[in-house]
Order: sequence, then C-alpha cells, then structure tokens
Amino acid sequence: MADLPHRINSPAWQLRQAMQNLGEWFEYQFSRIDVDGPEVPRWPWLGPVAEGLFWVMVAALTLWTGWLIYRGLVAYLNQRQAKTGATQAFAPTEAALKQAAHWWREAQRLAQQGDYAAACKALYMAGLARLNDTERVLYRASRTDGEYLDCMAANPSRPYELLIRTHERITYGDAPATEETYQRCRRAYQEIAQP
Repeated sequence: MADLPHRINSPAWQLRQAMQNLGEWFEYQFSRIDVDGPEVPRWPWLGPVAEGLFWVMVAALTLWTGWLIYRGLVAYLNQRQAKTGATQAFAPTEAALKQAAHWWREAQRLAQQGDYAAACKALYMAGLARLNDTERVLYRASRTDGEYLDCMAANPSRPYELLIRTHERITYGDAPATEETYQRCRRAYQEIAQP
C-alpha cells in the first residue's frame, strides 16, 4: 500500500481514468436519445428466398472448389506424365516424323503465299507433333496452349514456348502475324527439329 498514491497519481492511470470518464459520458449522452427506427415490413416470402440463395451460393462454391481440385489434379497428372515421358528416350516413329514433316512443308508453302498467320499455326502443329513423337507431352485435341506450357513446366524449352505463345497471340489475341514473326517461329522449330 505504500506505493498506492504513486499508482493513482501516475500519468498513465490518470489517462485511463480520463478515457473511461469520456466513454461513460458518451454512453450517457447516447442513451438519452430515443430514436425509433423505420418500420420494416414483414414479408413471409423473404425467409425462403434468402435460404434458397444461401444454398445456391453453397452449391456454386462447392462446384467451383471441385473444378479447382479437378484442374489441379489434371495439371498434376500431366506434369507427372511429362516427367516420365521426358525421362524415357524414345526414337520417333517414321509415321510421326512424316506428320511433323508434313506441317513443316505446309508452313513453308503458306509462308511463300504470304499467309504468315497460317504458316505460324502450321509450325505450332509441327511442334506439337514433335512433342507427341518424343512422348514428352502426348497430343490431345482438348489441351489448351496454357496446358501444354503447364505440362512442360518441369522441363521448359524456349523454342516450344515461343511457338506456343506466338500461336496463342495470333489465334486468341489481336497480334498480327508478320514475316518476322514467321521467321522467329521457323528458327524455333528448326532448333526443335535438330537431333
């Protein structure tokens, strides 16, 4: 009890007391105000509608979560497939080489006609044929450009990435295909085709 006056007279204690007094004063002032809220109508249908919206949101959230899990699982399996395909050395079959060679010849023919967008797309298809031939990433018509890049994430390749990104910009973006674009894709494919 000897140091009690010190605790009562300290600035920190006085500040706490002042804050408490101020809070109580505001509470007293607001308790004297008697404001009636607006009259809220009672709608019997509002409860079931709110409950229905709640369950629709729960279902949508569940579907979205399921979709994310599915996409993650597909990406994981594709990446795993890419890893196993990259570790095994397979010689491309003659028929597969002919397919890539077909797209290469088609790209050259289209470029000579001045259709650089179609020529770049043909080089893209030749690159996908090469990916499939080496069993690094197997071709699936349903795969998007982003999925091909995800499959190759474990073992990235700049030439393939250039072909895929160029295809994406030309097909889905508004990037024009010029002769320079075609030449870059052509060099990238030649780099891929080198043994």
